[in-house]
Amino acid sequence: MPIDPRTPVIVGVGQLTRRPRAEDAASLNEPLELMAAALEIAAQDASGVTGRRSALLERLDELTAISGWVWQPPDPAGAVARALGISPGATRIAGAGGTLPQTLLFDAAQRISEGSIDVAAVVGAEATRSREVARRQGERRSWHEQPAGTAPAAVVGAPPDPLTPHERAVGLAVPVFTYALFESAMRRSRGLDRAAHAESIGRLAERMALVAAGNEMAWIRDAPSAAQISTPGDRNRMVATPYTKLLTSNVRVDMGAAFIIASYEAARAAGVPEDRLVFPHRGTRAYEQWFVSHRADLSASLAMRACATELFGDGARGASAVAHLDLYSCFPVVVQMAGAAMGLDVWADPRPPTVTGGLTFFGGPGNNYVTHSIATMADRLRGDPGSLGLVTALGWYASTHAWGTYSTRPPGVPFRLDDVQAAVDAEPLRAADDDYEGEGEVEAYTVVHDRDGAASRAIVSLLTPAGARRLAATEDPGAAADIEAADPLGARALVEEGSVRLP
Repeated sequence: MPIDPRTPVIVGVGQLTRRPRAEDAASLNEPLELMAAALEIAAQDASGVTGRRSALLERLDELTAISGWVWQPPDPAGAVARALGISPGATRIAGAGGTLPQTLLFDAAQRISEGSIDVAAVVGAEATRSREVARRQGERRSWHEQPAGTAPAAVVGAPPDPLTPHERAVGLAVPVFTYALFESAMRRSRGLDRAAHAESIGRLAERMALVAAGNEMAWIRDAPSAAQISTPGDRNRMVATPYTKLLTSNVRVDMGAAFIIASYEAARAAGVPEDRLVFPHRGTRAYEQWFVSHRADLSASLAMRACATELFGDGARGASAVAHLDLYSCFPVVVQMAGAAMGLDVWADPRPPTVTGGLTFFGGPGNNYVTHSIATMADRLRGDPGSLGLVTALGWYASTHAWGTYSTRPPGVPFRLDDVQAAVDAEPLRAADDDYEGEGEVEAYTVVHDRDGAASRAIVSLLTPAGARRLAATEDPGAAADIEAADPLGARALVEEGSVRLP
């Protein structure tokens, strides 16, 4: 069948990992350099010839930068454009959140289909490891500065505040604390004791570590065992039960990634080789029940279930057609949530849950990880022509979700993006009672540890006798240690004067 000239297609991808050396200040990486290098690699990838840029780089209707953690100039995409000597029609910057690389791709694909743009690119990078090395050397690292008066780029995709004041007050602003809370709810739903659960999430992480071991872009490639991953030690401290450091997203990395998407007509006119083309097939997106306090179930994702159902049918029965998976993996609980939404056994399925190695072992470069997963998926699909790949993206506190399918095979129908928010909104919210005092059933908990390994504070989610959720914390290390020792999941705890303790 002839391909519609307005069909959107990924034409080039680029990514790089650079490790600074602690003893060599010259090896420290600039975010701008990483971004420019990644986009240059993507442009050469689109040409099919190393050392030669595709003409599409000169034809960008827009260039969007993923917002960074260590470098926040007014117009980072504009700085990248100047570094590469190009003049895109517009430069933009994405708001914060892990879904943004994929939702930006979806948005570009839709507008390419409609004919409002022809070529777009997304680029991002982090240099958190270089910043850390510089600080250890006693140096305050200054990044490239744009000229005074540089106009700020338009911001796209900024979500609303993801936390209530009470959620922020009890400590949920720190992602690892919130996801550790979700993980304990997941343990309860699976009926596992602490030892069995630790072994289970260790095995899941081990699967991802094995993928990273074979990926030259990955940050951690020594493939630790499940026991090494889940057991606290000198180099793998407990962060927030049950998460050791090797069960958390690894943000101390220097990495950059980019992709270029164009109309099929523009790609062919620019001479992009057929074996470079990767077609977005379908996209879905939804917000979770927005505030953690109001979610019906902390162990499951209604938004993931809605995305999976839309893409693969009731019960996700069509998910078996997917050959390659990259399930967002900032923490093990979200991989389990995605597996449950798809009816997928993430421990036993022959398909690994990631093509990169995941956000611990591959690396978690801020908001830009999914740019890397899209780039890696594109390369994987090029090596397996005609197969189907799935990339899932997640932002904030499992708050935003975007799932997309891709293939080197052109889609049978035009690219379609489905907003499945109505399916999430149809489900009842749980009431939150932020002022409740008294006993309640422990739905979930986590104990935060200091760098010496001692319990320092605890966060507990209680269900009140009326069925409302009461989030509470204790700053008393002794009370936190008591909670950890008792493992009160499913038992009772008491909130008095705003602080939680065992009765």
